[in-house]
Amino acid sequence: MPTRSKRHVIRSEKQMKALVSAARQEIVDVLADMGTVSVAEIAEALGRPADALYFHIRALHKAGLVKLEGFRRRGGRQEALYRTVAPELSLRYEPKNSANRKVITAIIGSMLRLGTRDFRRAFLRTDVNVAGPRRELWGLRKAARLSMQEVAALNRHIQDLSQGMSRPHKKGRLYGVTVLIVPLDRPRRGRTGKAAIKPRKKK
Repeated sequence: MPTRSKRHVIRSEKQMKALVSAARQEIVDVLADMGTVSVAEIAEALGRPADALYFHIRALHKAGLVKLEGFRRRGGRQEALYRTVAPELSLRYEPKNSANRKVITAIIGSMLRLGTRDFRRAFLRTDVNVAGPRRELWGLRKAARLSMQEVAALNRHIQDLSQGMSRPHKKGRLYGVTVLIVPLDRPRRGRTGKAAIKPRKKK
């Protein structure tokens, strides 16, 4: 039996377009954490009706991001079992490719909208912990000048966080973590509004 890869890099435009949908991002996130489960179990974890997920599961399966693992009998009915193609999914960024830039930006936009929606919902709860070492609700934005060595260290922290979240967890409360890192410096612009071009030195 072939060994399942722990990480899948999403390169194809077909797979990326499937993840522009916020609902499909939610499904993939939960499914990667839960392992091999039914649509009913995914729906229960998300607090949504199962009927609302079948269309998205089929789209993810067609794109190759979700695999059909078999069937089982439960409550006198046969139900399909699904899993993600790998426990950890990551996007391939190609800044020089305009199609890639467009779809990646759309995916990130959906991620941020999901994060904002989930934060708003969690803030309405009276049982959420907002202080101390077991804090559950936290929004953070920081800007700082970093050397390339410090950027590399930051990336290691984010990778450690990603790998820790990607391991299957059978117990505990379901959490969402959204991370965004971007350079904030912009090219200087001339009076015309166009990026300033440094004149060449005469030889």
